[in-house]
Amino acid sequence: MGFHSRGVTRRACAVVVFLGVVAPGCAETPRTATNFCRVLADRIDEMTTPPTNNGEVERLVDHYGRLAEVAPLEVEADFIALRDVFVAASKVNVGDAESVQALADAAYSAEASADRAAMYAAATCGVDLSTGFAVQVPTQTPETTTPETTTEP
Repeated sequence: MGFHSRGVTRRACAVVVFLGVVAPGCAETPRTATNFCRVLADRIDEMTTPPTNNGEVERLVDHYGRLAEVAPLEVEADFIALRDVFVAASKVNVGDAESVQALADAAYSAEASADRAAMYAAATCGVDLSTGFAVQVPTQTPETTTPETTTEP
Protein backbone atom coordinates (compact mmCIF):
# COMPACT_ATOMS: atom_id res chain seq x y z
CA MET A 1 0.00 0.00 0.00
CA GLY A 2 1.54 3.33 -1.02
CA PHE A 3 1.71 6.55 0.96
CA HIS A 4 -1.08 8.12 -1.11
CA SER A 5 -3.55 5.26 -0.56
CA ARG A 6 -2.90 5.28 3.22
CA GLY A 7 -3.79 8.99 3.30
CA VAL A 8 -7.06 8.33 1.45
CA THR A 9 -7.85 5.47 3.80
CA ARG A 10 -7.19 7.66 6.85
CA ARG A 11 -9.44 10.41 5.49
CA ALA A 12 -12.19 7.88 4.73
CA CYS A 13 -11.92 6.50 8.26
CA ALA A 14 -12.08 10.02 9.68
CA VAL A 15 -15.25 10.71 7.66
CA VAL A 16 -16.84 7.46 8.87
CA VAL A 17 -16.01 8.32 12.51
CA PHE A 18 -17.32 11.87 12.04
CA LEU A 19 -20.58 10.63 10.54
CA GLY A 20 -20.92 8.07 13.30
CA VAL A 21 -20.67 10.82 15.89
CA VAL A 22 -22.63 13.57 14.12
CA ALA A 23 -25.32 11.63 12.23
CA PRO A 24 -27.19 10.40 15.33
CA GLY A 25 -27.65 14.06 16.31
CA CYS A 26 -29.35 14.65 12.97
CA ALA A 27 -31.89 11.88 13.42
CA GLU A 28 -35.40 12.22 12.10
CA THR A 29 -37.85 14.23 14.16
CA PRO A 30 -39.93 11.95 16.38
CA ARG A 31 -43.32 10.97 15.00
CA THR A 32 -45.24 11.45 18.20
CA ALA A 33 -48.59 13.05 18.86
CA THR A 34 -46.91 15.58 21.16
CA ASN A 35 -44.44 16.67 18.50
CA PHE A 36 -47.15 16.73 15.83
CA CYS A 37 -49.30 19.02 17.99
CA ARG A 38 -46.32 21.31 18.68
CA VAL A 39 -45.57 21.67 14.96
CA LEU A 40 -49.27 22.21 14.19
CA ALA A 41 -49.53 24.90 16.88
CA ASP A 42 -46.53 26.71 15.38
CA ARG A 43 -48.08 26.72 11.89
CA ILE A 44 -51.86 26.75 12.28
CA ASP A 45 -52.31 30.53 11.91
CA GLU A 46 -50.76 30.56 8.43
CA MET A 47 -52.49 27.32 7.48
CA THR A 48 -55.98 28.65 8.12
CA THR A 49 -55.50 31.92 6.25
CA PRO A 50 -56.85 31.47 2.69
CA PRO A 51 -54.00 31.90 0.20
CA THR A 52 -54.17 34.87 -2.13
CA ASN A 53 -51.02 34.26 -4.18
CA ASN A 54 -48.63 31.50 -5.21
CA GLY A 55 -46.18 32.33 -2.43
CA GLU A 56 -48.86 31.64 0.16
CA VAL A 57 -49.81 28.39 -1.60
CA GLU A 58 -46.13 27.37 -1.47
CA ARG A 59 -46.14 28.07 2.28
CA LEU A 60 -49.12 25.72 2.63
CA VAL A 61 -47.14 23.07 0.74
CA ASP A 62 -44.32 23.59 3.26
CA HIS A 63 -46.67 23.45 6.25
CA TYR A 64 -48.45 20.27 5.18
CA GLY A 65 -45.14 18.73 4.14
CA ARG A 66 -43.69 19.39 7.58
CA LEU A 67 -46.78 17.96 9.26
CA ALA A 68 -46.44 14.83 7.11
CA GLU A 69 -42.82 14.50 8.27
CA VAL A 70 -43.75 14.54 11.97
CA ALA A 71 -47.19 12.92 11.81
CA PRO A 72 -47.57 9.49 13.34
CA LEU A 73 -47.56 6.87 10.60
CA GLU A 74 -51.31 6.30 10.97
CA VAL A 75 -52.03 9.73 9.42
CA GLU A 76 -48.86 10.44 7.43
CA ALA A 77 -50.46 9.51 4.09
CA ASP A 78 -53.40 11.82 4.81
CA PHE A 79 -51.14 14.83 5.30
CA ILE A 80 -49.14 13.89 2.21
CA ALA A 81 -52.40 13.82 0.22
CA LEU A 82 -53.27 17.31 1.49
CA ARG A 83 -49.80 18.58 0.67
CA ASP A 84 -50.14 17.16 -2.84
CA VAL A 85 -53.40 19.09 -3.38
CA PHE A 86 -51.56 22.32 -2.59
CA VAL A 87 -48.71 21.29 -4.89
CA ALA A 88 -51.29 20.84 -7.66
CA ALA A 89 -52.85 24.20 -6.77
CA SER A 90 -49.47 25.91 -7.07
CA LYS A 91 -49.14 24.55 -10.62
CA VAL A 92 -52.66 25.10 -11.91
CA ASN A 93 -53.12 27.20 -15.03
CA VAL A 94 -56.38 29.05 -14.40
CA GLY A 95 -56.73 29.73 -18.14
CA ASP A 96 -56.71 26.01 -18.95
CA ALA A 97 -59.94 24.14 -18.21
CA GLU A 98 -58.13 20.78 -18.07
CA SER A 99 -55.66 22.10 -15.52
CA VAL A 100 -58.46 23.48 -13.35
CA GLN A 101 -60.39 20.20 -13.64
CA ALA A 102 -57.28 18.22 -12.64
CA LEU A 103 -57.02 20.34 -9.49
CA ALA A 104 -60.71 19.84 -8.73
CA ASP A 105 -60.27 16.08 -9.18
CA ALA A 106 -57.22 16.08 -6.87
CA ALA A 107 -59.13 18.02 -4.23
CA TYR A 108 -62.09 15.67 -4.50
CA SER A 109 -59.92 12.56 -4.22
CA ALA A 110 -58.21 13.98 -1.11
CA GLU A 111 -61.52 14.57 0.68
CA ALA A 112 -61.33 11.38 2.78
CA SER A 113 -57.73 12.21 3.71
CA ALA A 114 -58.80 15.72 4.70
CA ASP A 115 -61.53 14.27 6.92
CA ARG A 116 -59.11 11.86 8.63
CA ALA A 117 -56.47 14.56 9.08
CA ALA A 118 -59.05 16.94 10.55
CA MET A 119 -60.36 14.28 12.93
CA TYR A 120 -56.83 13.43 14.04
CA ALA A 121 -55.90 17.08 14.65
CA ALA A 122 -59.12 17.67 16.59
CA ALA A 123 -58.90 14.51 18.68
CA THR A 124 -55.17 14.69 19.34
CA CYS A 125 -54.39 18.41 19.45
CA GLY A 126 -57.80 19.95 20.06
CA VAL A 127 -57.48 22.08 16.91
CA ASP A 128 -59.86 22.48 13.98
CA LEU A 129 -57.65 22.35 10.86
CA SER A 130 -60.03 24.49 8.82
CA THR A 131 -60.34 27.37 11.28
CA GLY A 132 -57.47 27.00 13.73
CA PHE A 133 -59.92 27.28 16.59
CA ALA A 134 -59.58 25.12 19.66
CA VAL A 135 -62.17 22.38 19.84
CA GLN A 136 -63.50 20.61 22.87
CA VAL A 137 -62.79 16.92 22.61
CA PRO A 138 -64.41 14.67 25.17
CA THR A 139 -61.88 12.59 27.07
CA GLN A 140 -64.37 9.80 27.61
CA THR A 141 -67.42 8.65 25.82
CA PRO A 142 -70.56 9.44 27.79
CA GLU A 143 -72.09 6.57 29.63
CA THR A 144 -75.39 5.39 28.34
CA THR A 145 -78.11 4.35 30.68
CA THR A 146 -80.57 1.68 29.94
CA PRO A 147 -83.91 1.49 31.65
CA GLU A 148 -84.10 -1.10 34.34
CA THR A 149 -86.49 -3.89 33.79
CA THR A 150 -88.35 -5.46 36.60
CA THR A 151 -89.61 -8.96 36.74
CA GLU A 152 -92.76 -9.71 38.60
CA PRO A 153 -92.80 -12.79 40.84
